Amino acid sequence: MVTACLVTACLLSAGWLAMPVHAEEKQAATEAQPTKGVNAKEKQGKQAFYPALTAREEKLEAALRADTEGNFPEIPLSEVMTYFSELHNVPIVIQRTDLKAINLTVDEPIDVKLTDLSLKNALIQILDPIDLTYVVDRDLILITSKVKAAEMLKTRVYPVGDLCRSGPDDYQVLEEAIRNANLGDWKWEELRSAPGGLGGGVGPQPRRVVNQVGGTISEVAESQSLVISQTYHAHNAIVELLTQLRQARAAQLKSPDPAL
Repeated sequence: MVTACLVTACLLSAGWLAMPVHAEEKQAATEAQPTKGVNAKEKQGKQAFYPALTAREEKLEAALRADTEGNFPEIPLSEVMTYFSELHNVPIVIQRTDLKAINLTVDEPIDVKLTDLSLKNALIQILDPIDLTYVVDRDLILITSKVKAAEMLKTRVYPVGDLCRSGPDDYQVLEEAIRNANLGDWKWEELRSAPGGLGGGVGPQPRRVVNQVGGTISEVAESQSLVISQTYHAHNAIVELLTQLRQARAAQLKSPDPAL
């Protein structure tokens, strides 16, 4: 009986120790691969937004796009994040206070097997079911609650003169396209009709409706830019949307058929 227990303990220990070894092998393979492009700049060298990403931020974004894998049978969240941090050689920090606010701890068990996907999608698969997410902030990949992440707004200036060449109205159209693309929550204020009114008038009366939660977007035609305050994930989605709009415009300019 004692011998059987010792053999079982050795096997478990060997299996757990194999994870760091595998992490080192995977890290070496990842570092050997060519680095993919950075979202901050397009292939032509055009600045997608200001301020540009720092060298450290670019490194973190490259790591998030890198391929990864992992098998976690009821492994504590803290150990899972340590595994990915060592595997990709990037700082991943859990915001314990933010987890505590939603009744979670770093010992939350993670039960998932991940293969053939990017680190950012792996983190989403792990964190989304427990109402957590990740953000890149202060040269770190922070693990926090979705509620807290929604409060972490950053302001960027997006030069969009190439998309707004027809006139000033183009900026408003582009702003509406960004707002309507479901890329994040936005503050807004509008007048709506309501029955009656403060003065007891007959028929629908206007009332002001305000939503104070979310980001903001402002047109600055003088600098051919949009100034946008939004969350980390919303900014990433905005960069992707603007990239797709530029690709669509380039395709139209190359098309021999003016109707396309």
